[in-house]
Amino acid sequence: MGASFKTCFFGGFDRRDVISFIEKNSREFQGRISSLEQENQKLKESNAAMESELQSLRELCSDHSATVQEKQQLEQQVSQIGERLAFLEEETARLRQQAEEYQGMKDHIAEIEISAHKRTEEFRAAAVAQLRQMIAQQRSWCEISRSQYAALSDQFAQKLQLAKETIENPDMSSFDEMLNSLQALSDSLD
Repeated sequence: MGASFKTCFFGGFDRRDVISFIEKNSREFQGRISSLEQENQKLKESNAAMESELQSLRELCSDHSATVQEKQQLEQQVSQIGERLAFLEEETARLRQQAEEYQGMKDHIAEIEISAHKRTEEFRAAAVAQLRQMIAQQRSWCEISRSQYAALSDQFAQKLQLAKETIENPDMSSFDEMLNSLQALSDSLD
């Protein structure tokens, strides 16, 4: 900004040139200041926007950090849930196998019970049939034995009657004949 001023007679510079120079410089500076103020305003606005964006980014970072922590916690929970799920699947498989074995045993026991019930019914039916046959045989035996006993009883009664009559009226004639024979023998010896 070099300026060359005209000199005056009385020693000094031409006042108009100086004022014109000052006004010109003042206008230039004013324009520059205005331009710089506008640029400064734009920079302030830009700075404010950047500060706002920075704040948003900080919040996002903070949110991101929280999200990362939350993600890590969720991953840890998913891992724990996965382990628990694996354990429960193993437990379920084991219990399913036990349930199938239990069902198999239950079906086998049911078959045994049905078979035993069937055999019991068959045994009972055979025992009832055999018992009825034995009852019929015993009835028949009783009828036959009764009639035989009645006949035998009649025979004993007849024999008892005959024995009673024999006892009441004994036939002593053979003794008498023997005594007579003995007497005769004795007489003949004499």
